Amino acid sequence: MLGYVTIEKPELKMREFELYSGYYCGVCKSISARHGQIPRFVLSYDAAFLGMVMAGVNGDKNEVSREHCIIHPITEKTIVRNKSIDYAGDVMLILAWFNLMDDVKDEGKVYAKAATTLMRGKFEKLSKAYPELVDKIDTHITALSALEKGRCRNVDEVSEAFAKIMQAIFTLDGRERPDDVNEKLSALGYHMGKWIYLMDAWDDIGEDIANKTYNPLVYRHWYKDEEEYQEFRDRIRANVEFNLFMYLDQMGKAADALETGENSSIIDNIVHMGLLRQTEKILRKGMPKEEPPIEIEGK
Repeated sequence: MLGYVTIEKPELKMREFELYSGYYCGVCKSISARHGQIPRFVLSYDAAFLGMVMAGVNGDKNEVSREHCIIHPITEKTIVRNKSIDYAGDVMLILAWFNLMDDVKDEGKVYAKAATTLMRGKFEKLSKAYPELVDKIDTHITALSALEKGRCRNVDEVSEAFAKIMQAIFTLDGRERPDDVNEKLSALGYHMGKWIYLMDAWDDIGEDIANKTYNPLVYRHWYKDEEEYQEFRDRIRANVEFNLFMYLDQMGKAADALETGENSSIIDNIVHMGLLRQTEKILRKGMPKEEPPIEIEGK
């Protein structure tokens, strides 16, 4: 469900892109150094965004270096290190653990069973380091799983469970902050969770219909077998689009209210441009190519 949170690269300055890439590579290096080589493959660019937001609000000082890595053995890459980058890496592993456990319970996949054996000790350490976060994620993932298994027709109710997971991730890093800052982080995480869940539902709707697997949009809008797939998408598109842009607006307001220091311009790029472009891309899947793209202000 992760992977939608990206930059609008053409709108970034070179030094901004270098810093953003340094955060991404920094999370990868952090996972490798503290948890081993295998877990680093759970990394996504969502982690770079989380690290940048948390480092900005926490006032972390960056330790910057140029290093080689397994993926780039010849060219040195910029690496950024700080406490929030470590936290972002830990969150990726926590989410990966719960995803693996879901695969084990629902599908009994052999690879998932093997992976949980390898990761169990690491997850137990992370549970001790972030007890409240892990407890919250566990609670809301359990609620989400129950709603999905019950074929819940209420999209808001199902996405609420995922939104609360993201809300916890953006507030329960174990660092002390003023209440008003945590409220803004809470709003950012909550609306991002709503946006991600709905984006994923729209993105997977064709595959879910073909495989007869649960998708909240299929149940919410009463898809019928005799209805053409494209007709169904056309019928519900306006509703989905309205909600996606509403969540984007709320994310933007929350992000704009945060003080994130030198990371602010990159966070602004992601929230106001990158997520908008991703929304446009996913909404346009299966649409005529001549349809004009969404205009980004300032371009």
